[in-house]
Amino acid sequence: MGKARRRGRGALAGAVLAGAALVLQGAPPAAAVVGGDRADIGKYPWTVALTSQDVKEPECAGTLVAPRKVLTASHCVSPATVDRVRVVGGREDLRGTRKGTVRKVSKLWIHPRADTEGNGATYAHDLAVLTLDAPMPYRTLPLATPAQQKLYEEGAPNRVLGWGSTTGREDDTTVPPLQTALIPNRGDEQCVTAYGTRRYRKSFTMCVGYPAGGVSACSGDSGGPVVVKGRLVGVISGGGSCTSRRYPGVAVKTASYYALLQSRIAG
Repeated sequence: MGKARRRGRGALAGAVLAGAALVLQGAPPAAAVVGGDRADIGKYPWTVALTSQDVKEPECAGTLVAPRKVLTASHCVSPATVDRVRVVGGREDLRGTRKGTVRKVSKLWIHPRADTEGNGATYAHDLAVLTLDAPMPYRTLPLATPAQQKLYEEGAPNRVLGWGSTTGREDDTTVPPLQTALIPNRGDEQCVTAYGTRRYRKSFTMCVGYPAGGVSACSGDSGGPVVVKGRLVGVISGGGSCTSRRYPGVAVKTASYYALLQSRIAG
């Protein structure tokens, strides 16, 4: 598996891009992504895990956008290691069951402007499309279109999903069942303050988090879906911690890349 922004299990937040958690308006819910609830894979059948070859350690998540296409974050995969990636669909508990479908990756496309490492790192363009070696038998999720800008309004509830840490600790090796949480669109200004205009680019990225913090995508959730009204509005990309109110999470806006992504999905 390619280097993720946090070492080990993928990561919403990345050490390279110092800054935060995926954090609705008001106080967060009390439940455990961090602060989320167990998800029923039957309700979110397009959510898939990117795992190691033994299909036990989830590194990242992704979204089934066509029967043989998965959209994820570019920092989750690399050309050198993609042959060792396994994509798991229809499996809510990765360690407690062997239900579902496992596929290999036959082709990888990474956004040509993706730059998630080093001093020039940015959240923009952190996108990759995986072509699977055979179709997945699950419902797919459509992308948000450029005409659907209301889906990105400040305060809109964003559903995030993943198999990442529920404790907020970067060294947490526990693999929970699929988790989900509703997290509000925070508007751009908090993320501009937290990350600066070079790392956080309004045209390409979205800021998500509770003002109080505490609810977040975390290590292992990178590449996972951000969903509003049945549309894939974002791909979980980065942040600085899993619980901080000062550093909201960042996702890549799918609508900003709609034509490009559709061409890759159809190809």
